[in-house]
Amino acid sequence: MFPNPRKAAFSSSSFPRDRIDAVAPEFTIATADDLEIADREIAALLTKVYVEGGFTPHEEANSLFEPSAVRQRGTIIGARHAQSSALSGLVIVAPHDSPACRFAKMNEGEVHLLGVMPEYRGHGLGRRLVEACIERARRLGWSKLILWTQLSMKPAQALYESAGFLHADDFERNGRKYRLYELNLLA
Repeated sequence: MFPNPRKAAFSSSSFPRDRIDAVAPEFTIATADDLEIADREIAALLTKVYVEGGFTPHEEANSLFEPSAVRQRGTIIGARHAQSSALSGLVIVAPHDSPACRFAKMNEGEVHLLGVMPEYRGHGLGRRLVEACIERARRLGWSKLILWTQLSMKPAQALYESAGFLHADDFERNGRKYRLYELNLLA
C-alpha cells in the first residue's frame, strides 16, 4: 500500500545523541487522504502527544481530538514511517473559514495540532511537517500563517521561530497560557 510514487520520502540527517546505533528514519509526508490515515490513528497520535505529554486534560481530549472534528479543521498533513507505515506525525493546515480558526482572516490560515510520536522525535520530522504547511499555504496564495502553542512547549516554540514564525502576542484561554506566532508569506 505504501509508498505511493507520487509522494516524496523524506529522510533526516539528524541523529538522537543518546543512541549510537540510531539510523535516521525515512518518512512519507502527504495529506491524510493520500496516506489513508484512519480515525483511530489520528486519535491515538493526538492522545499520545497531547494527553500523555501533559498538555491536554483527558476529559477535554475526547471532544478536541474526536477524529471527525479534527478532520473538519482543515487539511491534515501526515507522516508515515517509510518502513513500518506507522503514523509518525501530523499537523493541520486550517483555512480562515474553518470553524476551528481563532485568529486567521481572509487569505490567511492557521497551523493546528502539530504532533510527532515520541519515538520519531529528533529526526527533523516536526520541521518537515511545518515546512509542508508553509508550502501548502503558499500554493494556496495565503498571505499569513498563524499558530499558537502553550508556553510550556519550548521545543515547539524554537521550531516555529527557526522556521521564520515571529512571536506576535501571548494570551490565556481555559486557564492555560499561550504564545501566538505569525509567519508573513508575502515577504
